[in-house]
Amino acid sequence: MALAAAVVVVVRPDFGSQTTVVADALTGGTFPTAPTAVWSLEPSTVVPGSDSYFFNPLFGEQDYERPGAVVDGERAFVAARDGSTRSTTIAAVDATDGTVEWTHVIDNFGGCANATLDGRLPCIDRGSTPGSSSVQFLDASTGAADSTHEVAAYVGAVYVSGSDLYVSGWDQNAEASVISKGTVDDPTASWSRSYPDNRCSVTGSGDSNTFDVIGDVLVKNSGTSVVANTADGDLVISNTGYSYPMGGRAVMASRCPDNPSSGEFTPAIVSSDGLTTATPQDFPVDYAFVADADPSAPFLYRGGGALDPVTGDFRWARPDLSDKMSEAAMIGSTIVVPSGDVTEALDVATGDTLWTAPRYGATVDATDGRAFLSTADSTLAAFSLEDGSALWSVPLYPLDERGGTLETVGDGLLYAGSGVLHRFDPTGPPAGAVAAGDADAGSSDSSDSYVTACGTPPTFTPTEVTTDSGALVVTMEVRATCPAGDVLSSDAMRLSITRGGANVASAVFDMSEAPLAIPGADTTGLGSSGGGNSSVQQSFRFPVGSFWLPPDSSTGSTRGSTSGGTRYVVDCDRGESSGARAQLGSDIEPVTASAPAEPVTGTSESAAFDALRAIANADRPVILRDLGERWVPQLSSKKPGLVADGTTWNNSSTLAEHLDLRLRYPNVKLMWSGEWSVFSFSDFWVTAAGTTFSDPAGANRWCDQNGLDADHCFAKLISATHPIAGSTASR
Repeated sequence: MALAAAVVVVVRPDFGSQTTVVADALTGGTFPTAPTAVWSLEPSTVVPGSDSYFFNPLFGEQDYERPGAVVDGERAFVAARDGSTRSTTIAAVDATDGTVEWTHVIDNFGGCANATLDGRLPCIDRGSTPGSSSVQFLDASTGAADSTHEVAAYVGAVYVSGSDLYVSGWDQNAEASVISKGTVDDPTASWSRSYPDNRCSVTGSGDSNTFDVIGDVLVKNSGTSVVANTADGDLVISNTGYSYPMGGRAVMASRCPDNPSSGEFTPAIVSSDGLTTATPQDFPVDYAFVADADPSAPFLYRGGGALDPVTGDFRWARPDLSDKMSEAAMIGSTIVVPSGDVTEALDVATGDTLWTAPRYGATVDATDGRAFLSTADSTLAAFSLEDGSALWSVPLYPLDERGGTLETVGDGLLYAGSGVLHRFDPTGPPAGAVAAGDADAGSSDSSDSYVTACGTPPTFTPTEVTTDSGALVVTMEVRATCPAGDVLSSDAMRLSITRGGANVASAVFDMSEAPLAIPGADTTGLGSSGGGNSSVQQSFRFPVGSFWLPPDSSTGSTRGSTSGGTRYVVDCDRGESSGARAQLGSDIEPVTASAPAEPVTGTSESAAFDALRAIANADRPVILRDLGERWVPQLSSKKPGLVADGTTWNNSSTLAEHLDLRLRYPNVKLMWSGEWSVFSFSDFWVTAAGTTFSDPAGANRWCDQNGLDADHCFAKLISATHPIAGSTASR
């Protein structure tokens, strides 16, 4: 299952250098070996001429003609020009085969949005005369301008967030930023607000047009710094000198000093809901990209170190990396920092160095979860996340002095340079696959160190069936059916267990938070906890309500896959894969079911009746041997249709109560009243504790000691021959 089916490109400011583009940089597939370009497209195909070139149509990027593309599913939008005119040709490219689907010319191009809206790409046309700017909505399939809306001449950004359209710019005459929120039909339908210059802004002239939406907060950092609520445009924090998004999780804003001429700015972290503002101890900087990371992972800060994303408190410090953090990328639990003449990997939790390697390029552009990819020096190269070693490299022809960007598209990658577009497809399994062990993951000879979701479910063989205080616990040997291994990562995996045709348990398990990695025959020894075995042992807990039959009642535990010569059979519906990643050898705690599931045969009610009958049959010889003609505490007597304790009882609720009591108290047994001479009615399921006494006083004392009232515990003589009279001693 691909992790990145579509990409939304946004703008991130990088003060002191150029504006950079941040994209979803986790590829859908893996690249253990060097890829070859599936197709290549040169700009002369779009705009004839030897001096034509591509550039990013994204607003803000187009003014500087930086390379790049706006990717929407399997379609990429690029802009092209030749050296003799300022007219811009927008082209839609089918990313699967490189076909140019359509072109559209805008004479005075002002940039396009970051994504499509209602199947249309909004683009700014600055017009041929002053004051004639408009937003054109280009049909993403045909390139036709479906509609056009006039906008102010100063509009420099058009941005899509979900079903909302934002249009913004810097009104130089009013010395204010203007932002509108609306729709394709009316770009100002929701609201339009003006934000005057607060005289402490350090955002420049307004031509960079930086704009982003993070949750419920929008951030604009051109002309004036604006951090506002998306609902109505009200400022979330006022008097800010500059601001920028933090990896889609928050917004960093700098509060203006009391005296702009001499004071210092104070950093602030605004949460994505706009409700909380923290004051960090240093200015946080955004990552180059974040892939597959914990939402609570820290922000980095300029001085070299990490900050808590909520409180702003220091987590760890690395002053030796001061002013190098803005180039860092966070991939899972690793931070990769290109710094000086080396690339350094840090533990995200501690900041400790994991490895250093010679610097192979100034950027970390993308990742497949096992390697990080770089496009420095007109070369696409991959380096192991495990130790930084070079895995492979591919020259990018023609050589491109302007460089290029790496975008995820479908399962693969799109290199968008000024002189060429290249599409690279994965050479390995999906990125949802599991790296097989720390030692070999991502190394140059690790072609077999990958496991991914298999087309058929693994096999489950129970090796121990026991109980704890609230559940049936089944430990199983889980074995992949594919030689390359398997991974269970669905949030709705169903396991159903039968024994001799009888329903034992059935429940749904959420494996998405802690996926289970299963080695295959081809991956044994690669970090698996089994010491080279092509299987794993995993315990699954079925709480009361999701199982019907306890283990063999004579032992309380069944070891091995058989009980009384009858094999347990496990049926697995793996559910839809979540694409999560894990590592072989990771210790996984027993997994508790998230919900009960239907039995393999019959209904829940019929399965409960069958279980009650089976338990009573198994308990009867034990009762005759160990409890017969002795006093015991009776805990319950129920039958379908009985109304008691505010419940109308049926087989399922009766079984659930019995199993709960059976797990809570020692040696609890079940009887069918019609098989014992001491009960007045012949159609009740009776539960009794298996602690025996020579007289009723002892049994009632046990009830007192266990805090049970007289309605739910009293002394009962168990016998198959004794008359009813004299067999009950109420409290």
